[in-house]
Amino acid sequence: MKKLAIAAIAAVAATPALANDCILTNTCSTASVPEISALEGTAAIAALAAIVLLAWERRRRAI
Repeated sequence: MKKLAIAAIAAVAATPALANDCILTNTCSTASVPEISALEGTAAIAALAAIVLLAWERRRRAI
């Protein structure tokens, strides 16, 4: 069962790479991606840390 799950995860992880036919046709093009500033990145990490800490505190108090 574990081997099947690992194989499924590997297949899902490889899907974005297989979606681009750059390898088969040798016609690669670049895609533009949005940039993220250091301030926005720090704010996102702080928000994620706050959520994790709140969940941890709720679980700790429930015990």
